[in-house]
Amino acid sequence: MLQKELKRTLDTLGMMKELEMTVGQLYRTCGETWAEDKEFWSRMEQAELKHARNIDDMIKIMQERPESFELGHPFRRSTVQIFISSVRSNIERLEKRDIAEDKILFVARDIEESLLESKYGEIVRSSDIEFQTLMKQIVFDTETHKDWLNEKIAQYSLKTEK
Repeated sequence: MLQKELKRTLDTLGMMKELEMTVGQLYRTCGETWAEDKEFWSRMEQAELKHARNIDDMIKIMQERPESFELGHPFRRSTVQIFISSVRSNIERLEKRDIAEDKILFVARDIEESLLESKYGEIVRSSDIEFQTLMKQIVFDTETHKDWLNEKIAQYSLKTEK
């Protein structure tokens, strides 16, 4: 990978790490807001922090072996920044108690279903097994998070119907 492409890709991954940490902060705030579901939100938060650590490891691998990578379709910096701002806005709304529990469940599911969360594999191409394993773990976890949120939405719906 050329130096310019490497820098751009590493920058994209750094922003994705910031996104993962911001989503983790959203989930932590949910756990603080709804204590009865603190365990659920804590599990979600810890998974996002794990993704951030995975990205750190991915960045190190790319820096050590740049020749093993090809530029894929990195996200535009502005797209990631807008997404991070949106998540931060939801954190602020939660802190003000300006968003209902059922709504935040849908917001969280939308985050997990977003283009940014689902397209990690397109940022860069590589046959590096260690890198691919880390990336696949993030993608797998994201699918799992969607399942957890769908279950939580169904539980919430049943609870409010009673």
